[in-house]
Amino acid sequence: MAEGKRYSAIAMTLHWIIAVLIIVQLCLGWYMNEIVPDHSPLQDRVQDIHVTVGLSILILVLVRIGVRLTHPAPPLPSGMPAWERALAHASHFVFYLLLLVMPLTGWALVSVRHEDIPFFGLAWPAMPMLDHLAKPEARAVARQLKHIHIFILVWIALINLALHVAGALKHQFDGNPVLWRMLPIRRPL
Repeated sequence: MAEGKRYSAIAMTLHWIIAVLIIVQLCLGWYMNEIVPDHSPLQDRVQDIHVTVGLSILILVLVRIGVRLTHPAPPLPSGMPAWERALAHASHFVFYLLLLVMPLTGWALVSVRHEDIPFFGLAWPAMPMLDHLAKPEARAVARQLKHIHIFILVWIALINLALHVAGALKHQFDGNPVLWRMLPIRRPL
């Protein structure tokens, strides 16, 4: 496969780091909300790690968007039907949107709860204007943000992830292989 038909090394690296961090986030979120006792020191510690990883994803996604703007994606195979092209572009757009909105809603959630926001041992600033809400208003906003962050966005992300992986695997074996464009290993001849 020609170099112009592959993503850049930096795009591949960011893609796979972010992918691994998303899996870590899903596992941490599930563990924190479903396994660990509520309001326990362990839950607080897992939440701190979850917040740190989420903010790391936010930064990496901003870098990834910059890379995407300066290094366009390689073209999709010419034999791919228009509806599949549209679905692939829509899936990528939804991912970029989710990878911005999910960390932002998490950041907003910890900001409105007036909690310290950890980031690798440093203090991350609270989201402006959310850290000054009165208690009753803050609780209502926190409930809405939690519902959006945990239920709505996570389910959209899981559905989009399933479509993304299914599409990549389908095309890998239907004569329009696209998976090699994002893998750090070369396509076998």
